[in-house]
Amino acid sequence: MTRQYIGPSAMRIADLIPHRVSFDRGWFWTTTAICHGGKSDGLAFRQRPDGNGIDVRCHTGGCTRGLVVTHLEALIGLPIWNAYEPVIDEPRKARWLDWWTPKRIAVAGVIALVVAAPLLRGHGVEGAILNLVGLGVAALLVWRFTRRFKRWIRL
Repeated sequence: MTRQYIGPSAMRIADLIPHRVSFDRGWFWTTTAICHGGKSDGLAFRQRPDGNGIDVRCHTGGCTRGLVVTHLEALIGLPIWNAYEPVIDEPRKARWLDWWTPKRIAVAGVIALVVAAPLLRGHGVEGAILNLVGLGVAALLVWRFTRRFKRWIRL
Protein backbone atom coordinates (compact mmCIF):
# COMPACT_ATOMS: atom_id res chain seq x y z
CA MET A 1 0.00 0.00 0.00
CA THR A 2 1.39 3.40 -0.95
CA ARG A 3 0.74 6.74 0.69
CA GLN A 4 -0.04 10.03 -1.05
CA TYR A 5 0.76 13.47 0.37
CA ILE A 6 -2.36 15.59 0.94
CA GLY A 7 -0.85 18.36 3.06
CA PRO A 8 -0.10 21.96 2.12
CA SER A 9 2.05 22.61 -0.93
CA ALA A 10 5.38 24.39 -0.68
CA MET A 11 3.76 27.51 -2.15
CA ARG A 12 1.04 27.43 0.52
CA ILE A 13 3.66 27.01 3.25
CA ALA A 14 5.58 29.98 1.85
CA ASP A 15 2.39 32.07 1.98
CA LEU A 16 1.69 31.11 5.60
CA ILE A 17 5.18 31.69 7.04
CA PRO A 18 5.36 35.10 8.77
CA HIS A 19 8.99 35.55 7.65
CA ARG A 20 10.26 36.88 4.34
CA VAL A 21 10.51 34.03 1.82
CA SER A 22 12.42 34.08 -1.45
CA PHE A 23 12.37 31.57 -4.30
CA ASP A 24 15.52 30.37 -6.05
CA ARG A 25 16.21 27.25 -8.16
CA GLY A 26 13.08 25.43 -7.07
CA TRP A 27 13.59 26.05 -3.34
CA PHE A 28 11.87 28.51 -1.00
CA TRP A 29 14.36 30.22 1.34
CA THR A 30 13.41 31.96 4.58
CA THR A 31 15.14 34.99 6.09
CA THR A 32 15.21 33.30 9.49
CA ALA A 33 16.24 29.76 10.26
CA ILE A 34 13.01 28.69 11.93
CA CYS A 35 14.23 25.43 13.40
CA HIS A 36 17.02 26.60 15.72
CA GLY A 37 16.19 30.29 16.18
CA GLY A 38 19.09 31.57 14.08
CA LYS A 39 19.16 34.90 12.29
CA SER A 40 20.53 33.74 8.96
CA ASP A 41 19.29 32.37 5.64
CA GLY A 42 19.45 28.72 6.42
CA LEU A 43 16.07 27.10 5.95
CA ALA A 44 15.01 25.90 2.52
CA PHE A 45 11.98 23.86 1.53
CA ARG A 46 10.37 22.69 -1.69
CA GLN A 47 7.71 20.40 -3.06
CA ARG A 48 9.29 17.03 -3.77
CA PRO A 49 9.79 16.37 -7.50
CA ASP A 50 7.29 13.51 -7.41
CA GLY A 51 4.78 15.78 -5.60
CA ASN A 52 4.55 13.38 -2.69
CA GLY A 53 5.70 15.53 0.24
CA ILE A 54 7.93 18.43 1.23
CA ASP A 55 11.75 18.42 1.24
CA VAL A 56 13.47 20.63 3.82
CA ARG A 57 17.08 21.69 4.51
CA CYS A 58 18.72 23.63 7.32
CA HIS A 59 22.09 24.90 6.15
CA THR A 60 23.21 26.91 9.17
CA GLY A 61 22.35 24.66 12.09
CA GLY A 62 22.38 21.25 10.45
CA CYS A 63 18.99 20.40 11.97
CA THR A 64 17.34 17.10 11.11
CA ARG A 65 14.39 16.88 8.73
CA GLY A 66 12.05 15.90 11.54
CA LEU A 67 12.96 18.94 13.63
CA VAL A 68 12.56 21.34 10.72
CA VAL A 69 9.19 19.91 9.68
CA THR A 70 7.94 19.94 13.27
CA HIS A 71 8.84 23.63 13.62
CA LEU A 72 7.20 24.43 10.26
CA GLU A 73 4.01 22.67 11.38
CA ALA A 74 3.95 24.68 14.59
CA LEU A 75 4.55 27.91 12.67
CA ILE A 76 1.86 27.48 10.01
CA GLY A 77 -0.63 25.41 12.01
CA LEU A 78 -1.11 22.72 9.35
CA PRO A 79 0.07 19.10 9.37
CA ILE A 80 3.00 18.27 7.11
CA TRP A 81 4.71 15.32 8.76
CA ASN A 82 1.64 13.09 8.87
CA ALA A 83 -0.41 14.58 6.01
CA TYR A 84 -0.50 11.36 4.03
CA GLU A 85 -3.44 9.17 3.12
CA PRO A 86 -3.19 5.54 2.06
CA VAL A 87 -3.74 4.74 -1.60
CA ILE A 88 -4.97 1.22 -2.15
CA ASP A 89 -3.30 -0.27 -5.18
CA GLU A 90 -5.50 -2.58 -7.18
CA PRO A 91 -3.89 -6.00 -7.42
CA ARG A 92 -2.32 -6.68 -10.81
CA LYS A 93 -3.98 -10.07 -11.15
CA ALA A 94 -7.48 -8.66 -10.63
CA ARG A 95 -6.99 -6.02 -13.37
CA TRP A 96 -5.87 -8.73 -15.77
CA LEU A 97 -8.84 -10.94 -14.90
CA ASP A 98 -11.33 -8.08 -15.33
CA TRP A 99 -10.38 -7.85 -19.00
CA TRP A 100 -11.33 -11.48 -19.63
CA THR A 101 -15.08 -11.27 -19.20
CA PRO A 102 -17.22 -14.20 -20.41
CA LYS A 103 -18.36 -12.15 -23.43
CA ARG A 104 -14.77 -11.53 -24.55
CA ILE A 105 -13.87 -15.17 -24.03
CA ALA A 106 -16.81 -16.19 -26.23
CA VAL A 107 -15.84 -13.70 -28.96
CA ALA A 108 -12.21 -14.90 -28.88
CA GLY A 109 -13.44 -18.50 -29.16
CA VAL A 110 -15.62 -17.70 -32.19
CA ILE A 111 -12.74 -15.89 -33.89
CA ALA A 112 -10.41 -18.83 -33.24
CA LEU A 113 -13.04 -21.25 -34.62
CA VAL A 114 -13.61 -19.16 -37.78
CA VAL A 115 -9.88 -19.00 -38.44
CA ALA A 116 -9.23 -22.67 -37.62
CA ALA A 117 -12.22 -24.14 -39.51
CA PRO A 118 -10.61 -24.01 -42.98
CA LEU A 119 -7.41 -25.50 -41.60
CA LEU A 120 -9.31 -28.35 -39.97
CA ARG A 121 -11.25 -29.07 -43.17
CA GLY A 122 -8.07 -29.13 -45.27
CA HIS A 123 -8.53 -25.90 -47.26
CA GLY A 124 -5.13 -24.51 -46.32
CA VAL A 125 -3.78 -21.26 -44.97
CA GLU A 126 -5.36 -19.22 -47.79
CA GLY A 127 -8.84 -20.21 -46.62
CA ALA A 128 -8.01 -19.24 -43.04
CA ILE A 129 -6.70 -15.85 -44.19
CA LEU A 130 -9.83 -15.26 -46.31
CA ASN A 131 -12.03 -16.15 -43.34
CA LEU A 132 -10.07 -13.73 -41.15
CA VAL A 133 -10.41 -10.91 -43.72
CA GLY A 134 -14.13 -11.62 -44.07
CA LEU A 135 -14.52 -11.54 -40.29
CA GLY A 136 -12.70 -8.18 -40.15
CA VAL A 137 -14.93 -6.68 -42.86
CA ALA A 138 -18.05 -7.94 -41.10
CA ALA A 139 -16.86 -6.48 -37.77
CA LEU A 140 -16.16 -3.14 -39.46
CA LEU A 141 -19.63 -3.04 -41.04
CA VAL A 142 -21.34 -3.95 -37.77
CA TRP A 143 -19.34 -1.29 -35.92
CA ARG A 144 -20.22 1.43 -38.47
CA PHE A 145 -23.89 0.56 -38.65
CA THR A 146 -24.28 0.40 -34.87
CA ARG A 147 -22.69 3.84 -34.56
CA ARG A 148 -25.03 5.25 -37.23
CA PHE A 149 -28.00 3.58 -35.61
CA LYS A 150 -27.13 5.04 -32.18
CA ARG A 151 -26.70 8.48 -33.76
CA TRP A 152 -30.01 8.15 -35.58
CA ILE A 153 -31.80 7.14 -32.36
CA ARG A 154 -30.48 10.26 -30.56
CA LEU A 155 -32.03 12.54 -33.20
